[in-house]
Amino acid sequence: MIKINKISTKLLIMVSIILLIVFGTSYSLHNFFSSDYYLYKMKTKINDIYDEVKDLSLDQLMEKETAIENNNNVTIVRVENNGSATIINENIQFALYKDKVALNKFWITEEVLQKVNEGKTVNLLFNQGKLKSSLLTKIYEQDGSLILIGTVVVHNTDALNIVNQFSFYSILLGIIISLLLVAYFSRKIITPLEQLQDVAKDISNLDFKQVTIKSGDEIEELSKSINQMSQRLKSAHAELEKKNQSLNTLISSISHEVKTPLSLIQAYTIGIQDDLDDGTYTDIILEQVKYTSDMVDYLIKLSKIQKTEVYKEKFDLKELLLKVISQYNITLKNKNLTLQTDFHSVEQSIVEEDISQIEIVFNNLISNAIKYGEENVFGISVANDTHGTLKFTITNKTTRLKEKHLAYIWDPFYVIEESRNKEISGTGLGLSIVAEILAKNDLKYEATLADSYISFSVWFDVEDADQFPTR
Repeated sequence: MIKINKISTKLLIMVSIILLIVFGTSYSLHNFFSSDYYLYKMKTKINDIYDEVKDLSLDQLMEKETAIENNNNVTIVRVENNGSATIINENIQFALYKDKVALNKFWITEEVLQKVNEGKTVNLLFNQGKLKSSLLTKIYEQDGSLILIGTVVVHNTDALNIVNQFSFYSILLGIIISLLLVAYFSRKIITPLEQLQDVAKDISNLDFKQVTIKSGDEIEELSKSINQMSQRLKSAHAELEKKNQSLNTLISSISHEVKTPLSLIQAYTIGIQDDLDDGTYTDIILEQVKYTSDMVDYLIKLSKIQKTEVYKEKFDLKELLLKVISQYNITLKNKNLTLQTDFHSVEQSIVEEDISQIEIVFNNLISNAIKYGEENVFGISVANDTHGTLKFTITNKTTRLKEKHLAYIWDPFYVIEESRNKEISGTGLGLSIVAEILAKNDLKYEATLADSYISFSVWFDVEDADQFPTR
């Protein structure tokens, strides 16, 4: 069995079947039942006239007879209901002749007269043969008179045959025209659907194309939805490729970073086994173990941050910053470092962010400045910026960092020190964690370098202090 896949073909076949059924039924009814329907309508007319005059007296009937005949194209005759059937038939035929109704065949039987005399009405149809007509009559008795209401029924078989033949050709032509119009308009519908099908195939092959359809209907709306889907899939695919590339880079970097300390641990362990230890091998091994452990801890933090949802709440940024700074008082004292702060002049410092994640940002940036700063002084400031924002900035001196490094310092495992001295360069994951958090919180941030001083800045939107819950 041939499978039909095209919507246009299915639509054409469906409409063809409907047209054939509708027009075929119409033609059959017209061809086989039109004569019967014609006779039925004539009988109905005679019955309606009878209902109109049956209760009239003979005088009233005579007064309205002419009007009724003219309005309804019927003949009404009245004869005395006495004498034999032959006399009554002759009188009726003469009365009809006077009304210009010529008959070849007409005869009322004794049985019919008996029914009439019993008060019944009788319907009779007299076929006139070659005259190709019949006389349809209703006969009843009224006040001793026999009343006949009759009308001529034309035999229209020949005319009906011609009309039916004409109807057949008209219907056939109508079906052909209808099918041509259906084919044309279905093509108008199917063409944009085929365009959408092609675009859908391209999208499935990762070719995110767009389609322009101006039909002013649901198909146009569908094309807009597909275009939006294509654009979103394109963005999602690009983001996925970017993440895959970052993942590959991350895996490569992890492999490199892990391989180096493991190689050192292996080498110094063999040296200990060979009695080559000069007293420093154990320290070096512990140093590499600590570095590897720190790197794993940072990777775990980075992974958790990437999976953690952002839960924003209102809090005082200055209050959080003072809390974080207080945690470094002992470290600053031991390293003989001075922290210069400048944010006490800011009055409104209520922000709405994820407080736990912002605390991690502050911790990483401060520990970064403590570890890599080349002076015993570094600074933190919070200042009012444009458009109702607060600008947080932390600055420390560095001579190792160059302008070319700024584009990469947020990348995982990126280190500046060419010698890759772990004591100086670290794991290269602290700033990547900061960048990940700030991106998840939709916060603007940047790193700038001026006169051997690097500054990390973050912008926060200031909230209405009146809505801040008191504690």
